[in-house]
Amino acid sequence: MPRIDAQGCALLQKAVDEDSEMVRVKRDGGSVRLGAMAALATALCGALAMPAQARVPGKDGAFTVSAANTTVNATTTLTAGATSGATTITVGSAAGITAGDVLMLHQAQGATISTANANTYGAVTALGNAGRYEYVSVASVSGNTITLGTACDTTPLRFAYSGGAQVVRVPQYSSLTVNAGASIVPAAWNGSTGGIVAVIVDGTATVNGSINANGRGFRGGAIENDTTDPATDVTAYVAATTVDGGEKGESIAGSQATYDGLGGRYNRGAPANGGGGGNAHNAGGGGGANGGNVATWNGQGVPDTSLAGWVTAWNIDGTLTATTNSSGGGRGGYTYASANQNALTRAPGATQWGGNLRRERGGLGGRPLANNPSTTGDTRLFFGGGGGAGDGNNGAASAGANGGGLVFVIATAVAGSGNLQANGAAATPTVPGHNDGPGGGGGGGSVVLVAPGAGALSFAASGGQGGNQLITVVESEGPGGGGGGGFIASPAGTGTIAGGVNGTTSSSALTEFLPNGATRGNTGNAATAPSLANVPICNVPNLADLSITKTNTPVSGPNDQAADTVVSGAQTTYSVIVTNSGPGPAINAVIQDAPAAGLTCPPANAVTCTSAAVGACPAGPLTVANLTAGVTLGTLPATAGSNTITFSFSCTVQ
Repeated sequence: MPRIDAQGCALLQKAVDEDSEMVRVKRDGGSVRLGAMAALATALCGALAMPAQARVPGKDGAFTVSAANTTVNATTTLTAGATSGATTITVGSAAGITAGDVLMLHQAQGATISTANANTYGAVTALGNAGRYEYVSVASVSGNTITLGTACDTTPLRFAYSGGAQVVRVPQYSSLTVNAGASIVPAAWNGSTGGIVAVIVDGTATVNGSINANGRGFRGGAIENDTTDPATDVTAYVAATTVDGGEKGESIAGSQATYDGLGGRYNRGAPANGGGGGNAHNAGGGGGANGGNVATWNGQGVPDTSLAGWVTAWNIDGTLTATTNSSGGGRGGYTYASANQNALTRAPGATQWGGNLRRERGGLGGRPLANNPSTTGDTRLFFGGGGGAGDGNNGAASAGANGGGLVFVIATAVAGSGNLQANGAAATPTVPGHNDGPGGGGGGGSVVLVAPGAGALSFAASGGQGGNQLITVVESEGPGGGGGGGFIASPAGTGTIAGGVNGTTSSSALTEFLPNGATRGNTGNAATAPSLANVPICNVPNLADLSITKTNTPVSGPNDQAADTVVSGAQTTYSVIVTNSGPGPAINAVIQDAPAAGLTCPPANAVTCTSAAVGACPAGPLTVANLTAGVTLGTLPATAGSNTITFSFSCTVQ
């Protein structure tokens, strides 16, 4: 039977031969069986109803993933900004997008930050459109212009988006199976597209493998191999030249190219949720961030106090203490030292350390952000920030690590014991001869599962580990800070959102204090996932169930009837009956019926419409020509006694 959404857009068609009254036509004493008006009768989206196109559940069928690193999302970008309330969007390529599809719009960047050359560098002054996301359905596609479905709202686009925002085609599976050892991943974020796995499963999602965006979010700061002389103290938080420090991690404020227009891409200041680069000479990079308490950030991370002696060392740091508990990413370690001193008694910056005096100049940890997948509140989801690069001049430094991306799964039910993850990547260690600073870990990304329950699935959006300095001689440089934890919204409100551990040094001069100034990232946030009603998606269910019966003697029902013999050449009245079995009303459904061979029905013949439901019949006179072209109904309720419309007309049996 045709399934009609609440706004009247038919999603299925049905040939009514099985319900059509079969009549006997008497010729010369004999008779033949003839399908009375047995043409295809359909309730479908006509020209007036098409803008109401809702998504088509299960459109992409059942899907099984048996290989690792399988991608399922096609991506493109907006070629121009789209305003809230827009009914169309224009994309770089609409290839593969068709009516009934679901798209996710997501703007990764666009925040405004402070550019002051101080600890406040990178503070978010306005989020802009950064983190905005929503799902939209596709009504039609013309070239690269997509008309959005209006089944839920005549102004379907909820939020505004800047040109360049990402557009992701979201498959609608009838069922999804991810086998053990298999995985679904996105392409890595490249500054325009990637980083997102989004699927809708109108059935059971059985995950024994992984759906993850680990390390697919914002990019870490790149290696630079140019720094000041060992004795120069560089205190700047932002600089435009490589000699001053390592490159900052990417963030909601933009890429490193964006930072060039904001005072520079180098040095320890943390741009929004990106980690700061280590300052010269050879400090470690800061960790990226995403989740956490926005109000408790100071960029210093969380000192590792695993050993009692380390508590002593932290308490003479001069900037933090052993009890410091900053949200977000971890801080990078100290600058270059050339001497072997006791780090438990000799404070950073003392001349006895030699070199650059082992100063506290590591990249600051990225700032936490307020993720919220629900339409209740400020709706935003973010990638994990990239870690800052360690400062280098000997070809031994390492880059900042990438943050985690975004995983968003909507499912009717879930099964399996696999995982959904968006962990930040770990920074790589230094390379031989290891006499430079390593980068910071990536911030955890975001994971959302909207389903009745989570079953045995596990969730993780942890920060990545800071880079290790693998030097074994007396010389030392600062390790990388750990990435901050990300964000998880699951049915149970649980998951692993740990901060990444800091890197360590292997220097023979610092066996008593392996962190050498680098700190851990802090934990992220876990929350209960919103109900589907509070997700920015038009999820109009099939609220009306329309059936069509065609008969010349409707009082006898839709089955083959005893009194159904008609004489060739005689005029007979036929009826097409539309019934709404509910549970909701059908609005603006379209009935289309063309005469079949064996019947003569002149186009000008009148068609009468009757219904107990006021306003269900179309206004004005109707003809067979109108019915052949398609007639738009009014509102047909599901209430018994008022849930039918009958179209009657006369034809001559040939």
